[in-house]
Amino acid sequence: MSFSLALVACSQQSGEQHLEKARGYVADKDYPAAVIELKSALQKSPQLAAARFELGRIYVKQQQFQQAEKELNRAMEYGYPEEEVIPLLSRAYQKTGADVALSKLKNQYAGLSEEEAAEVGFYKLESLVRLERTDDARSLIEQIKSYDTDSPYKSLALTYSYLLDEEVDRAKLQLQEVLNNHPDQPDALTLLGRLYVSEGNRDGAIDAYKQYYAAYPDDHQVSFMLARLLTDAGRTEEAEPIVDKLLKISDTNPLLNQLKGLSRASDGDHKEALKYTEKALMNKGTDPGMRLAAGYSAFQLGDFSTAVQHLSHVASDLPSNHPGLRLLAASQIQLGLTDEAGETLRRLEEVSDQEAQLFSAAGFEMLKEGNIKGAQEMVARSQGLSDSATDLTRLGVLQLSLNDVKGILNLEQALEQEPEQDTTRATLATAYLVTEQYDKAMQLAQEWKEQGDVQGYLLAGTVLRRQGENEQARAEFEQAGQMAPEDPKVRLALIDLALAENNTEQAITSLQQLLDEHPAQIPALSRYFDLMHRQEQSDEGISRIRKGLNSQPDNLQLKILLAHAQLLTGKPEESIKLLVQENADKDLPVKYWDILGQSYLRSNKIKEAINHYDAWLEEHPHNLKAIMGKLFLLDIQNQFEQGLELSKEVMSRYPDDVRLLSVYTHFLLMTGDFEEGRKRFDTLPAKVKASPLGRGLHGRLLAGEGKCAEALPNIQAAYEDKPNYRHLSLAVRCLNQLDKRDESYQLLSEHAERMPQDQASLMMLAEREIPRDMNKAAERYKQVLELNDSNYLALNNLAYLQMKLGNLDDALDKAQRALAQRPEDPAVLDTVAQVLIARKNLSEAEKYLARAAENNNAADEIYLNYVELLFERGRTELAKRKLEQREYRQESAIKRADELKQKHQ
Repeated sequence: MSFSLALVACSQQSGEQHLEKARGYVADKDYPAAVIELKSALQKSPQLAAARFELGRIYVKQQQFQQAEKELNRAMEYGYPEEEVIPLLSRAYQKTGADVALSKLKNQYAGLSEEEAAEVGFYKLESLVRLERTDDARSLIEQIKSYDTDSPYKSLALTYSYLLDEEVDRAKLQLQEVLNNHPDQPDALTLLGRLYVSEGNRDGAIDAYKQYYAAYPDDHQVSFMLARLLTDAGRTEEAEPIVDKLLKISDTNPLLNQLKGLSRASDGDHKEALKYTEKALMNKGTDPGMRLAAGYSAFQLGDFSTAVQHLSHVASDLPSNHPGLRLLAASQIQLGLTDEAGETLRRLEEVSDQEAQLFSAAGFEMLKEGNIKGAQEMVARSQGLSDSATDLTRLGVLQLSLNDVKGILNLEQALEQEPEQDTTRATLATAYLVTEQYDKAMQLAQEWKEQGDVQGYLLAGTVLRRQGENEQARAEFEQAGQMAPEDPKVRLALIDLALAENNTEQAITSLQQLLDEHPAQIPALSRYFDLMHRQEQSDEGISRIRKGLNSQPDNLQLKILLAHAQLLTGKPEESIKLLVQENADKDLPVKYWDILGQSYLRSNKIKEAINHYDAWLEEHPHNLKAIMGKLFLLDIQNQFEQGLELSKEVMSRYPDDVRLLSVYTHFLLMTGDFEEGRKRFDTLPAKVKASPLGRGLHGRLLAGEGKCAEALPNIQAAYEDKPNYRHLSLAVRCLNQLDKRDESYQLLSEHAERMPQDQASLMMLAEREIPRDMNKAAERYKQVLELNDSNYLALNNLAYLQMKLGNLDDALDKAQRALAQRPEDPAVLDTVAQVLIARKNLSEAEKYLARAAENNNAADEIYLNYVELLFERGRTELAKRKLEQREYRQESAIKRADELKQKHQ
């Protein structure tokens, strides 16, 4: 009972009583308790100006300057004496960099002493200088000089007079004089520090900030500046105690964690250095130096995966032969990331035989990704680096993959050096088959046979099969079967022979027998599924793959094969379930990434697809399939600037890829660069230009060039091929420009009937209906809401229409539902307010318009709606202040603001 009575007693305290208690806490310097009491006071009495002022004053003491701004402004709005508020408010503005607001303050108010006016004037002067309002600044300096006061701010104003005249040395002498008369004057010290920084005099800046820090150790901004300067100067032992102190206040601050990491690295403590640097990166640090520092520490710890993760982010910004590139390449080698290592090594200007293997490996990966030019460059860089059999084999295979028959010479040379090297021999055999040098292939097969190697008979049989000598080929394969009856490769050779003879039933039977004995044999499973899929018996093929996977549940290649089969048979959800089980930290093959990405797209799981392709590009930043998937996602999200940036960067690496040229042209057009778009479009092959894709590009290009009459046939062809919103909106735009608005309206209406699920098109049609028939427009918005009842824009627009139609209850319902979706959207808040005004509830309307006006994204018209309502409610002084606070950009708003000023003079 006593506890409940205490609660009742507390709840019955008035705002004034809470204020008095707060003042007592302030006197005892118990600021947290004072803040609690002041907030309680404001809950009881929101317009209690004294409480707002006290709270703002505490926030200034606690260096919470943004909160201080808010409370001090409200204190003035509610009538607190300006002469008490302005000195504190000017200091808060100065600390937050609110230059526009600070420049609008008057530095002379009734009751403000000339000493206080000098301080306010100085802060205003700084804002004018930063805003480059030089004439106003000079005028203010003259005004401050006239004050009858010994305030240091009067002398500081003179410093800016010298700075505006570019007399920096005189400015520094003036600052020194201020400091002689007013030791440790804070604004003089910080200004001196900034001057030294601008001159590149780091030691001078450090001395100024150290003096400031000694006098004002609780100023976090200057403490940070000093710590950063000391760290940059290599004086980390001095910086670290300051950083530690600041980290106790803000332990997630990225820049502080970066400085701490650099201090630890300087001390050789790489484990702690990596911890703090990664913490900085997790909290949105973007400095490339953070990545380089983290990569270096990770490498020193032997954590090569982490080293690659960080160094890859900055590799493109490093100059050629930078040690960071070799560090990255070395880490990639340790992880087996030879393609990425090769990409890194391409930038090295000085290479040795130690890089031969990396160049060849990089060439293979570039070839896989379709970068023929890059792979050829790797061949050129590899030539002459090494004469070892292994390197010659690798180089020879790469050359052959690029249809460069000179690769055979390297393979033959490698085999001469090491006749027993099976890899070289097998590769050379493949090369002979690919280049149809069957005589040399048979000679190599004979050499193998003489050594009793079954591979010789398989090679001979393959040559004979390709030459159409099937019976002789069968004899070779059967001989191989006698030598290795259990070898699946031998049995697959006979199966391939049966398929070559169009004996499909025998091939299927043999495959089934082979898979009964070797259920996880991937080449056999792949052939079997392909045959079953062609015969529309895909489930049978999938069943076999499942059986194989059951026998080897951890076999990733089997999982990928099954996922691919499921994708081909229209079961992308099943593919996703199977592949997402894999640990993302594993070194996953490109096939895995490709199939999972396609599965997300086929399932319309856009969010998951975005995350997937981002992760894929993180692992394989140059894979073309990953890049194309990312570009597709950027396009469907209308992120055209990002798409243009990525496609342009990729085009520079693959200049001959027609697909990429088409995509790059598309993004140029979507971002409005029609001049460059025309240049790129004209270079597309005629076949591409004549395709629906090409006609769509041409239509958009012509429309962008103002040739809508020429554009329309192309746009309509693209629309008929793909009747989507993008083609529709372009057609509507062109028809409107050709003054064929009835035709565009008809096209919109027909599309709505044809594609009733297309929300974007329904929204466009509803907007067209508003001036024609508000009732029809309302029905269209209702149709959209049936498809998606949380479409806030449809709710908001429907609320507006219902208000205009006099259906105020429904208007309020829809407006409030829109507000639930977007509680801080100025347009939605304005709609709610307008409905409330129509219902004569002006006090409630003001609350919503006040929230809208406080939003930086509020349009001028919405802001003026708020001002006009304040005038209407008789809150003239506040309305005038609000009217003056904003800089209007739209001509209509400027005119309306002027009319309001004249009306309420």
